[in-house]
Amino acid sequence: MIKSLLLEYNKRFEERSQAIVLSSRIRLARNFTQFKFPSSSSDNERIEILNFVKHYIQELKDFKIFIDLSELTKSEQLALQERRIISKELLEKKPGAGVICNDKTLASIMINEEDHLRIQVINNGLQLRDTWKKINDIDDAVDEGFYAFSPSMGYLTACPSNVGTGMRASIMLHLPGLGMTEQIPHLIEAVQQIGITVRGVEGEGSKALGYIYQISNQQTLGICEADEIQRLEHIIRTIIDQEIFAREGIMKHNRAQFLDKIGRIYGILSSCYMLTSEEAFEMLAWMRLAADYGLIDKKNRSGIDRYMVESQPGNLVVLYDKNLSAEERDLIRAENIRAFFKKIQALSYDIKI
Repeated sequence: MIKSLLLEYNKRFEERSQAIVLSSRIRLARNFTQFKFPSSSSDNERIEILNFVKHYIQELKDFKIFIDLSELTKSEQLALQERRIISKELLEKKPGAGVICNDKTLASIMINEEDHLRIQVINNGLQLRDTWKKINDIDDAVDEGFYAFSPSMGYLTACPSNVGTGMRASIMLHLPGLGMTEQIPHLIEAVQQIGITVRGVEGEGSKALGYIYQISNQQTLGICEADEIQRLEHIIRTIIDQEIFAREGIMKHNRAQFLDKIGRIYGILSSCYMLTSEEAFEMLAWMRLAADYGLIDKKNRSGIDRYMVESQPGNLVVLYDKNLSAEERDLIRAENIRAFFKKIQALSYDIKI
């Protein structure tokens, strides 16, 4: 079940791979009035919440894939986290931790993380408005008057920072231009002043591997969700413009050094024998940029995106249906990526920016 779910999610992301913006995600924190917050609940109470949500949510259309995390292997749990179906924090909330998925719309509902429910929908590219429409429909279907809600404050959550809308809208951006020109610190400082957070690829406290960043809203109290989404979208479009300008500058002023780096990475990936997950992610991000520039055919970008996920440790173990040592993973990862790049037509340096 976990393997088929991962493959379906990867397939849907391959349908429309885009430059700069990898994905849009909106998450809603929700709680039921009849239960204590998960952090204040006993093991038995969290299991009671899990069973209640399981039977209640599965009555909704398309939410049929129920997963009790206590029944999964460590690798299966890790694979779900790598795919962003669940959070790292949810893995620390057992017993009673679970997730219900809708593979048709890349939607999932985490159970007993910090709140009773963490509803999330992910889309390709910059699609915040469509993502909001989808998650709002799910939220309305789940509610039916059960949510803990204050007329004066909004939705009540375990953490005060989520009270109000309970909404976190985030965009995953590939910003190598701003990264290479050392503009990221200035970007972080500027957006923090207007209530926007910049994090690494795996969220809070993580590194920005491959110049990939999550940018999300901070404020949840006293705002309208649609207005905040519109504001965030405007900020993202400004950042995209800055990234494009930075990329143009690199090609104009540091063309030789940049193309040399791309060529060397292409050579490694098309002939490597062993690759760690971090090495693979970093180098694949560079090849994603090569596709954006037209150094390799842009149609290969979706495959690069897929390998950035499938090459991570948990995904490799699940997709191969067997336990793999770190060395075996490094060998298989390299073999898969090597075969992929050998099928790609050689780099074309005849580009004009």
